[in-house]
Amino acid sequence: MISCLQYNEVKFNMRLTSREKEIFEVLKKEPLISQEELARRFNITRSSIAVHISNLMKKGVILGKGYVFNEQVSVVVIGESYYYIKTSGPDNDCSINMGLGGFAVDIGRIFANFGLNVKLITIIGNDDEGTNILNVLQGKGIDTVNIFRHAKKRSCRKVFLKNDKRILEENFSLHDYGKAIDAREWVVFNCEWLAVETKFQELMFRKAMGKDEEKLPFLCTYRYLDSMEEIPDFLSRYDLLVLGAADGSILEHYLSQVLALSSDRVQSIVLSDGNTRLLYFQKGNAHEFPLLPNQCFNSQEGLPALLAGIVYGLSNGYSLRQAVRIAVGTAASND
Repeated sequence: MISCLQYNEVKFNMRLTSREKEIFEVLKKEPLISQEELARRFNITRSSIAVHISNLMKKGVILGKGYVFNEQVSVVVIGESYYYIKTSGPDNDCSINMGLGGFAVDIGRIFANFGLNVKLITIIGNDDEGTNILNVLQGKGIDTVNIFRHAKKRSCRKVFLKNDKRILEENFSLHDYGKAIDAREWVVFNCEWLAVETKFQELMFRKAMGKDEEKLPFLCTYRYLDSMEEIPDFLSRYDLLVLGAADGSILEHYLSQVLALSSDRVQSIVLSDGNTRLLYFQKGNAHEFPLLPNQCFNSQEGLPALLAGIVYGLSNGYSLRQAVRIAVGTAASND
């Protein structure tokens, strides 16, 4: 008997198999139904029912003993976390800022502020800095269970030299991240939304190949376009693509490519220079969203916030235009 079943009235959008959805709906309506009765109703064995319920628990739909339902949107973020030093201004009057950043940290904080169930897959060192990163993230209500602590390297550090546009970094390799992602494959491919940092886009494209598309999460990512180059083919595998253009001329250059991507594969695309224009695309159709003066944002640094806002909107059932409205406000306020 499945007893003590409770249900939290929160928007639920977890990516489940069709059978898991069927069982989930029955459990909500009939919380005292036995596993034997479920097996008879679906014409499968009791052991199969037990496996499905176990999978619902692993996916976070059922939380622990007592079968309490969790209907929060599930988001997994793959990206870097690091300590940074940023310099600005002339050498004789230089400003130096230090802090904690990286795609995983920045977008994870935004998702957590939206109230989403966010899990981070990133790498930190087995050092005091790594421990501090965990403490900061946990303080924001972010799930840090899947963060990988590297035994032989220390936490990442980056120095951004604004005047000569250089970045000095002590970082983890793509091979390190590949191993960390492989070790957490269940988490990666059993969420609703998977947000991927730019440098891991091709890696996650390869890992998604050969998987059952119906069971994959919605893959989402962003990319900054500052030169006249082709948009990589592997981005056509993503469901949501947020593109930032350096200026209006570059935005115009990419319009035909973005239209082709929207017609062919990508479900939703947003393209903006952050200042004059924002366009969103669905099924080969382009729509313009006017940017008011108080809605402008940095078309490079504001992309993670723009992506987070769109994911939040879409995951809560809003149209893409409504999601863009939320996202623009998020990007402008984080600028």
